[in-house]
Amino acid sequence: MAILTEERPASVEERITALRLIDTDVHNDLPSYNELKPFLASAWHPWLEGGAGFAGRAYSNTGSGRMDNTVRPEDNLCAGDPAWVVQQLMTPYGIDIGVLTGSITGACIQHNARFIAALLRAYNDWTLEKWVRPYPCYKGSILVTPHDAEAAAQEIHRLGEDPGMVQVLMSSAARIPYGQQCYWPIYRAAVEHGLPVAIHVGAEGTGIANPPTSVGYPAHYLEFHTDHSQTMMAHCVSLVTEGVFEEFPTLKFAFIEGGICWAPYVMGRLDRLYPALKAETPYLKRLPSEYILSHCYFSTQPMEEPDNHRHLLELFAMLKAEKTVVFASDYPHWDFDNPLQIFSFFPPELKRRICVDNVLDLYGPRLLRPSAAGLGARG
Repeated sequence: MAILTEERPASVEERITALRLIDTDVHNDLPSYNELKPFLASAWHPWLEGGAGFAGRAYSNTGSGRMDNTVRPEDNLCAGDPAWVVQQLMTPYGIDIGVLTGSITGACIQHNARFIAALLRAYNDWTLEKWVRPYPCYKGSILVTPHDAEAAAQEIHRLGEDPGMVQVLMSSAARIPYGQQCYWPIYRAAVEHGLPVAIHVGAEGTGIANPPTSVGYPAHYLEFHTDHSQTMMAHCVSLVTEGVFEEFPTLKFAFIEGGICWAPYVMGRLDRLYPALKAETPYLKRLPSEYILSHCYFSTQPMEEPDNHRHLLELFAMLKAEKTVVFASDYPHWDFDNPLQIFSFFPPELKRRICVDNVLDLYGPRLLRPSAAGLGARG
């Protein structure tokens, strides 16, 4: 791996050229909530018992939900040990940098905002200490709880200059759409530190979140997994029509694990309706699609895969994928995307953009910076 094992090139340009693949969605496991106790104020320790105070259960697979052939015998986890993930994911697939999205994103939408803010603060410090600082091939995400925007902003300010953290991460499960002004302190803090904001699916219907679909609760995981795009579409439309990208013109926003090909539909429908309804949004200065193409990024997992490859490339052309799509493996989940296979029919220039250049555009230069020593304040 260019970043992990080889001597670093002398210049930034040479280092970028040496990159082969950056993975924007690596789900490192938390082996036990007890691992967070050293980073968490003792008053909250009783809350760690029984699942950290989570309310409700997310929909789950009929199987284990993971790649069972990558399980580490010592802990029965696929991603509980950083060195194991290097062995199972980073090295065999030629991944130079992995952006950690963790395994507790669903905590972001649970009921007790004070406890969840403290828990996520501890989790962020644990991520830095166990994964990011000892292993230069990993970068972390600052998990925050969106239903306490002020606490989220404080956490972003606490860790926003740490080179080990490359984005702010929230659950896509939400009480109200993410464009509304109650969330703007989060975006303001992220912009101040030059961080993109990302949302990740999976906790819909739990905690204080709304049902997983606009018509209620599905009966099967098949429905739940297919309907993830509904949530992403709603947030995307909200961000545009509420004027988030006018208020924060440098904000970048990533949609992780929610599909991709819904975006051309949303752009087309918004642009068609906007001329007739633009009086509702006098603060918008551009076509809705222009905001999406200038500010939004979409991860490849799960990537729609029609039998006719040309159809996918046509949709990607509509989305200007050479600027907006980034690679994600979703390791170690069962629907992991093998980067050695899924881009076999992509033009080389587009593959390079998705696997490296777009990711660098999303995260900026901190993606290549070494992580600093020392932890943030605890408790």
